[in-house]
Amino acid sequence: MTYLNLMLNNKADFILEYNDRSSRSGTLKRTDIDWSQSRVLFVAPEFTKYQQYAIGFKNFGIQLWEIRKYKNEIVTFNEVQSPAKKESITTITKSNPVARRISEEIKVYTEDDHLRKVDENMKELYRDLKSAMLSLGKDIEVRPKKFYIAFRGKQGFAGLIFLNSKLKVYLNIDFADIQDPLKKTRDVREVGHYSNGNTEVTIREPGEIPYTLTLLKQAYEKVDRI
Repeated sequence: MTYLNLMLNNKADFILEYNDRSSRSGTLKRTDIDWSQSRVLFVAPEFTKYQQYAIGFKNFGIQLWEIRKYKNEIVTFNEVQSPAKKESITTITKSNPVARRISEEIKVYTEDDHLRKVDENMKELYRDLKSAMLSLGKDIEVRPKKFYIAFRGKQGFAGLIFLNSKLKVYLNIDFADIQDPLKKTRDVREVGHYSNGNTEVTIREPGEIPYTLTLLKQAYEKVDRI
């Protein structure tokens, strides 16, 4: 929390440091960043159980990553999940001014933040699709973001966006590599969109889920091999 608080108190300094080090053309402004999505990532060969339990609060912008190097220049990156999920971080903010300041400025999104914006038909369509996607593997996680919901195996393999009468799913697999005999996908590399996938498929009704799952499986198996 101290690191997050330090960053939020020194936004201009972080921007200046970024602009000095970045090779990108143009400069970044403080208003260009969504500071509500700030995170601190701790990196180490391993973390103790005490440290793992310490990040177990809900809506807490802290992540632990174990990074190890092996022979032949192989490096693994594994995010460590807390063994237990505790209550919201806001439960301790009354007695901790730093935690209170962070909880007021940092936002960790939930599925409900997205679902409350759509009607019951879209909620049901999402639940059915989510259930099908989770069946692809035991390691799949659901990670709601500000503008989309990410699905991760070893890496993110799909991002889902709610629209009024349909769901758009962005697959993390090259359009040239997708096996899509019904031609349901399209290449969106040159199209602005949220999520990191560049192959798009649209779903409007439950009957389209089985075929979409065959596309999602390809993206999931691709990141699973990495």
